[in-house]
Amino acid sequence: MTASHALEGQATDWLRDSENLLVRFGLNDDDADARHRNRGAQAHMFTDARLPHLAPDRVFPNLVAVSRGAALSIQIRARARGPLGFGFRIATGADPVVDRLYAVHRADALGYRSVTVRRFQHEASLITVDLMRARLGHSHRLDALQQLWTCDITTWDVHQFLDPISARVYTRNNPRFPPTPPAGPVDTRRGSARDAAGGPALQVNAGVIWADGSAEQTFERIQVQAEADPDREFSGRLRVHFFVVDPD
Repeated sequence: MTASHALEGQATDWLRDSENLLVRFGLNDDDADARHRNRGAQAHMFTDARLPHLAPDRVFPNLVAVSRGAALSIQIRARARGPLGFGFRIATGADPVVDRLYAVHRADALGYRSVTVRRFQHEASLITVDLMRARLGHSHRLDALQQLWTCDITTWDVHQFLDPISARVYTRNNPRFPPTPPAGPVDTRRGSARDAAGGPALQVNAGVIWADGSAEQTFERIQVQAEADPDREFSGRLRVHFFVVDPD
């Protein structure tokens, strides 16, 4: 049995890439299976996190620490550079959780559109986090599991799309909604890792993002006809490491 490691970092309400992309990882309380597995679970987010006794020289810019087996809800809040909205991807080093989904509804007063994901796009499974070492075995090598230790959230601009319900095509010059002027920054700071835990520093071990359980979320569909290249023209991108809180 491996001991947990003390975590230090800045607790936060949102992880961010500039002011154009904010991401929040929380506990899924919408799906019945998720509510069952999340009883008594906890979820924390940190920036500039360290494990001082394990890797004192390493910094994790964005870190999510949750109870083992917890089902996650991932909220993306982003500003598009154009008036139509944004596409987004949530991808581990192995496979995408979400390949291409889109937020093209009306922006809020600050210019943000928000979307929440509770399942894998191509299978109706919950987004969960498991203990990395618990998945080691004949079928899961360490190098393969390390690809599931992180995920990248990427956003990019939509340039043109067809709404299948109204049969209307929307473009930069013919937007679905009038553009909203950007406002000021969002304050996301909360305190230290010790404050977030309500006492002693959190004790954590490496985790992996995992498809498990049954999700009920459905996704609306649009036909995107023109968009920025998500690999070269992204408007926001951040990488997150996953850890499990007090697994022993």
